Amino acid sequence: MIKRIRGVAAIGLLAATPVFGSSATISVTHDYNGARPAEIIAIPFSQVASVLPDARMYHLIVRDAKGRTLSSQITNYEHDHRGSQYDDLVFSYDFSPGEKHANFVIESVTSATPPEAPCVYARQVPERYDDIAWENDRIAHRMYGAALNSPAAAGERLRGSGIDVWAKRVPYTIVDRWYAKGHDQFHKDEEGEGLDLYSIGGSRGAGGTGIWDGMKLWTSDNYSTARILSNGPRRAAFKLTYAPWDSGALGKVSETKQFTIDCGRNFDSVESIFDFEGEEALVGVGITAHPQATGFPAPVLTKDPEGHWMSLWEQNSHGGLGVAVVLANDTSSAGYAYEAGATSKDNGNHLLLVKARRGSPIRYFTGAGWSRSGQFDSRAAWESYVKHFYERTQKPLTIKVTAAP
Repeated sequence: MIKRIRGVAAIGLLAATPVFGSSATISVTHDYNGARPAEIIAIPFSQVASVLPDARMYHLIVRDAKGRTLSSQITNYEHDHRGSQYDDLVFSYDFSPGEKHANFVIESVTSATPPEAPCVYARQVPERYDDIAWENDRIAHRMYGAALNSPAAAGERLRGSGIDVWAKRVPYTIVDRWYAKGHDQFHKDEEGEGLDLYSIGGSRGAGGTGIWDGMKLWTSDNYSTARILSNGPRRAAFKLTYAPWDSGALGKVSETKQFTIDCGRNFDSVESIFDFEGEEALVGVGITAHPQATGFPAPVLTKDPEGHWMSLWEQNSHGGLGVAVVLANDTSSAGYAYEAGATSKDNGNHLLLVKARRGSPIRYFTGAGWSRSGQFDSRAAWESYVKHFYERTQKPLTIKVTAAP
């Protein structure tokens, strides 16, 4: 009986062993001197397919120079196309300080790779007035859908296109778990997983946008449509559209916003495309200006002298929270501004300004960090993270894919 069990186990092991086909080499270089933890390496799938014609989703393995298998994903934003017209091969790697070059191997295998536990997640939440919520292993966010600004929402009705922050203590996904508890309950940290500790109302929250006319920020209604493009395990992405809204002298403005969420970092990538009359408009990327919490230090706003990023650190009974926006290296700053709340009950907005051209994307990163997450124990630690993240964006990776000899 013992021999028979061992034989069955051996057959199962043999069946699970991947059979390798062709392979390719990935060479990654950069000029940044510091560490690059959880650096995202994204390679257009067309480049992979050019050297690995037999490459297929769920049939690729990525290894580092030590032969260790790295978690990876092939994104596919157009699920109903015909053929292997995928988007990117995505994985991450921890570059040590001074490590400016790394090699990886992509191996094509005949048996399908098993699914991995996701460290990113995004979904529309129709059971909560069409919220859209997303997270990675470090932080979580949500935005409001059109149903929240409709008669169906009754006393909860709210107009706001800002970005909310949910602070996490745990690396696993919590969006579905928290919604299942109920709206009031996920504003409490009763299970030790974290909580929704951020108040935005109609303000910009952590990186919402609007049109700045020099005195007033003209903002959209809640998003009108949402489309999930990718949902892990390593990268999630979704696209939101906003119906045209009035922006004063500029007339009607509409916006399409795409978010990309990756594992291991506190910043998400955002691409916004505006449509308006004329060729150019001034866009404000905002952070909510909360009043000082009773018994705690005043919030501290830190601005990059060159206009590339800004960070706000605030404290209350839930600890310290840092929120920051960082412009991508292909998006130029037009300075800073501040918009006071319309009434004494409204939050104001700190604004990082960008000149946007009609139909051309502006790109930026938005993120947050909580003192009780185990990641940042102080304002200094958070601001150091923001500065180093910005510096990394200015030293992008150079990636080369070649067929293995």
